[in-house]
Amino acid sequence: APQLSVGLWGQKKFGWLYADANVLYTRYGMNYDVFGNNSDEVNMKSMSENFEYVDIQVMGGLTTNGFRIGVGPVAHILANHSTGLMDVPYFNERMRTISYGFSGAIGYDYKKFSFDIKFDKAFRTIGDHLYYGTRKSRFLETPDALTFSVAYQLF
Repeated sequence: APQLSVGLWGQKKFGWLYADANVLYTRYGMNYDVFGNNSDEVNMKSMSENFEYVDIQVMGGLTTNGFRIGVGPVAHILANHSTGLMDVPYFNERMRTISYGFSGAIGYDYKKFSFDIKFDKAFRTIGDHLYYGTRKSRFLETPDALTFSVAYQLF
């Protein structure tokens, strides 16, 4: 499912350097194909999870002629989570309330608008919170994101 974010953003330039920070409310979902069996029959169900985070990001880097390139850390604070996986036998979850990542961005400032392409590298896997009894799931992919953002300067 696509990731949607809204929030506040601020930027300060110091000659060739810049710093910016943002606070975003981010929402996305994931779908799973879950295989199960009862007696001699194997069946598959599609189940989903939805995540809502407050993301706090700080970035810094170089700027010239309206172009920017920067890097910085990001913290993902869990605001809400819903899952359809609770119907899976022996399933339990151990959600982290905060996780971290690192971002890189290329941007361009035009008048009161700022356009950015960001890559967010998450320091968690999509299966960090999924357990079957006491066994952790083996979903090792990370929920990295490639995003395009548009910001408008109010003052």
